[in-house]
Amino acid sequence: MTENSQINSAKERLEKANKFLIKTIEDLSGLSIFQDTVSDDQLSEIEADKCGYHYFRFETGGFSMADNKAELSQLVLLAFYSENRDDLDDFSLDIISALHGKVYSFESSKKVAIQKGKQDAYIDEIQFIFRRRIPYGC
Repeated sequence: MTENSQINSAKERLEKANKFLIKTIEDLSGLSIFQDTVSDDQLSEIEADKCGYHYFRFETGGFSMADNKAELSQLVLLAFYSENRDDLDDFSLDIISALHGKVYSFESSKKVAIQKGKQDAYIDEIQFIFRRRIPYGC
């Protein structure tokens, strides 16, 4: 396989991995998922449509060569934002189960509360770290 075809193959696999992530999360949650950033207009629409902040955002890290030298490894941050939801732990398990072992490997998660402006109200954020491996090389 030539270097050019390796790169094209890796690009196709990245695109498929992103589509898999988006479709899986949308099917599981019925919520919007954004890559990298969410605009203020989009946040306003989400808040009005979903009666609060309920959405996902994902971003990808840099690449490293996997130990086997035939794959590239990349960390993916999947962040879930929610207001007034009581089943966060159960829902977290659903997310991990839906993604782990197919294209992604679950690494860790972290829960934080974000204060809404100067209000005495908070938005829950759960950050999931997944690793994906993309075949690259011989």
